Amino acid sequence: MPEGIAHDATDKSQRYLEGAHEAVEAVFDTLYKIRQLRKAEGGGIQGQLTNNENDQLRAAIVFSGAGLDATLKQMIRDTLPMLLEAGNEQAHKKFEDFAHERLGTGEIADTQAIARYLTSASPRERLIEDYIYELTGSSLQSSEEVQKVAGALGVDDKDLRKKIGELKPLFTARNEISHELDLQSPEKPGDRTRRSRPINQTKDICYSAFEVGQLIVNAVGAQLA
Repeated sequence: MPEGIAHDATDKSQRYLEGAHEAVEAVFDTLYKIRQLRKAEGGGIQGQLTNNENDQLRAAIVFSGAGLDATLKQMIRDTLPMLLEAGNEQAHKKFEDFAHERLGTGEIADTQAIARYLTSASPRERLIEDYIYELTGSSLQSSEEVQKVAGALGVDDKDLRKKIGELKPLFTARNEISHELDLQSPEKPGDRTRRSRPINQTKDICYSAFEVGQLIVNAVGAQLA
């Protein structure tokens, strides 16, 4: 995971990310110990992983996705108002797009929504609150949703946005585990009913979440500094 850039506004997000990273490292450490124990008992560890070992990998994937989700949601809550106040051009453009969609224009204007905002003590603050709720109201389940959050936070670094696009394998695996219990239909005798993943491939997709999370935390911290 890249080195973090300290900033008061991103401190809580940073701690969430580090906590999730530690949890995933502990899962991989447990997996290593399980395999070493199996080897010490005379079992081979070169073939297919056991169900227990696969469950450790599934836990690492779920923890990684959840850690990135919690980190970015907290980042939105803690820093988005500050970024808009500071005049971040991209963040403000995304906010304007949200306002346009929420309020509508011309013949399709939502007069009830407009009235609700205009009669609040601070229409802009009320709109920002609703924007934050939209961005954090549900879990991030795809790389496209992470791209949306990055855009809202004013992150426009092309290399980082490319890395976000490379999170697709993580979210595919995370959704297969969370929504399908990793179940699959056996195609021939001997096939397992649940998916199995290579250890190194799983490590790569888990660590990609922490790399992206840290780079987004750093990018926002750098803007606010």
